[in-house]
Amino acid sequence: MDVTRDSRFILTIDLYDEEHGEPGGFRRREAVNPPNSVFVEDDPTLTTRFFDRFQLQRYYGTLEYQKFFSERTELDIKAFGGYLSRWSKRQRGGGFGTLPSGPDANTNSIQLREDWTEGVDARMRHDYNLFNDVSTIAGGIYFYHALQDRRDERGQTPDAESGMLRNFNTGETWDGAIFAENRFHFGRLSIVPGMRLEFLNQSVDEEFNFAKSHAEPPEPLASHSDFNFVPLFGLGLGYVVVEGQPILSAPPVAGGKGAEAKNPPAPVVTAVGPPRVELYGTVSQAYRPITYGELVPTGASSVVNGDLKEGEALQFEYGVRGKPFPFLNFDVGGFYFTFDDQVGEVILLNGFTSTSNVGDARYIGFEAATELDVLSMINGGTPSPYGNLTLYGNVTLLNAEFTSGPNDGKTPAYAPDYQVKTGAIYRYKDVFKLALLGTIVDDEFGDDGDSFEGFIPAYNVWDLTAEVKFWNGRAGVFAGIRNLFDENYWGEVREEGIMPALPRNYYGGFEFFF
Repeated sequence: MDVTRDSRFILTIDLYDEEHGEPGGFRRREAVNPPNSVFVEDDPTLTTRFFDRFQLQRYYGTLEYQKFFSERTELDIKAFGGYLSRWSKRQRGGGFGTLPSGPDANTNSIQLREDWTEGVDARMRHDYNLFNDVSTIAGGIYFYHALQDRRDERGQTPDAESGMLRNFNTGETWDGAIFAENRFHFGRLSIVPGMRLEFLNQSVDEEFNFAKSHAEPPEPLASHSDFNFVPLFGLGLGYVVVEGQPILSAPPVAGGKGAEAKNPPAPVVTAVGPPRVELYGTVSQAYRPITYGELVPTGASSVVNGDLKEGEALQFEYGVRGKPFPFLNFDVGGFYFTFDDQVGEVILLNGFTSTSNVGDARYIGFEAATELDVLSMINGGTPSPYGNLTLYGNVTLLNAEFTSGPNDGKTPAYAPDYQVKTGAIYRYKDVFKLALLGTIVDDEFGDDGDSFEGFIPAYNVWDLTAEVKFWNGRAGVFAGIRNLFDENYWGEVREEGIMPALPRNYYGGFEFFF
C-alpha cells in the first residue's frame, strides 16, 4: 500500500496448517538383524508407525515499511511475529527400523511445543560519491524475542491423544545484532568489508519432571541460561574483467508530435548491463548457535550430549561469473570452509540417536552454474515473441571430512561427492510456465558416524510442473507430477529409521493474488 510517492507499507500473512501420519521407519537388511526389523528393500511404501500422527500450525505476519528519501538513500523496516505449534504422538517400544514391541508398545509419547516470536529488522542504504565513483554503505539493527513451551505426556494406549504429564519446560531467547557493510567502488574494482555484532541469550527451565519428582530423594529441576557475544567479520572483492553491454534508449524527439524526422538522433546509453566477465572472492566468519531442539531431545529414542557447544565456521569463496551474451549467464567457482564443533547426530549401537559436537570438519568443493535462453539465442540475443526456453544446470563437487573429534576421518551427514540440478523451463510472458526439473545426488550418509544404517544410495529424481495464469495475473491454476519416473529412493534418515521418498505422485490447485 503506497502511503506517499516515496513510501509504502507491505503486509505479508503466512497461515499454514497440516496433519499427517508418520511414514517409513525402515532399516537396511544385514547378515544379522534385530527382532521385528522392517526392511526398506521389501516394500518402501509401508510404515512401522501405524499410530503416529504429526500436526503443525504456523501463523506469521510481517509488516514492512519502505521509505525512499532519494535515489541514493533508502530505509527499510520490517516488524514480524507469530505463533507456531508442533504436536505429535508416537508409539513407544520401537527402535531404528523395528516394529514397536514389549510392554512399552502399549503406550505412546505425546509432545506439544509452542513458540511465540516477535522481532524487528531495520536497515538503511546510502550511495555516495568517492573518488569520482559511487560507493554504497548499508547497515542496521536486528532484534528477536521468542518464548517456547514444551509439554511431554505419556499416553496409556498406542493411539492416545493425551496422557499423564511427564515433563514441562519453558524457554526464552533474546537475540540482537548490529550490522554494517560498505561497498567501495573504484572503477572496475569493488571492495566490500562487513561486520556483524551478535548478542544472544538463551534460557531453558524445567517446570516439571516426573522422574526427578519421584526419585528418592527428589532431584532438583534444571535451569540453564547461556549468553554469547559473537563479533563476525567478512570481506568481499570483485573485479570486472569485461564490462557489461550498454543499454540503449531512444532519446525524446523535440516537438513531440508531427512528421517523422529525416535524421532521428542516435540512441543514448542510459545504463550498463551486468558484467560480461567478473572475478570475485569472499572470506567471512559464521556462527551456529545451539537450538532448543538440540538443548532438549525431541524424540523418544534421542539423547543430547551434556557438554554441547556452539559451532563456528570460516568460509572462503572465489570464482568468475558473468553474462557474456544477453541469452547466457554463468558462475564458476570454488569454496573452502572449516566448521569447528559441528553439531550433528550419531546413531548409537543401542538404536538411540545422540546429538553432540561431532568434531571439527572441513569442506572443499567446486560449483558451476549456467542458464541459456534458447529462444533468445535463436532470435539474435533479443527477447523472442514466442517466450523464453531456459536450459539450466548447477553442479556441485564436494569433499568433506571431519578433521578432529570422535568422527575424525569420517564424512559429515548429507555431504555427497556430487550433486547436479538441471532442467528446462518454458515461459510465455506471465501467462504460462512449464518446467522439467531434475536432481541427481551421489551416495551420502544421513548421520555423522558413517553408519551402515545411515547410508543413502545415489538417486536421480525428476519433477514436471505446469502453471497457467489468467484474469490479468490475479488468478491461476497449477499442476504437477513429483518423481516423474517413479524412482525408488530415500534422501533422509531419522532416529526411527529410513524415510523413503514418495513414489510417483500428482498434485494440483488454484492460486489467487491480491
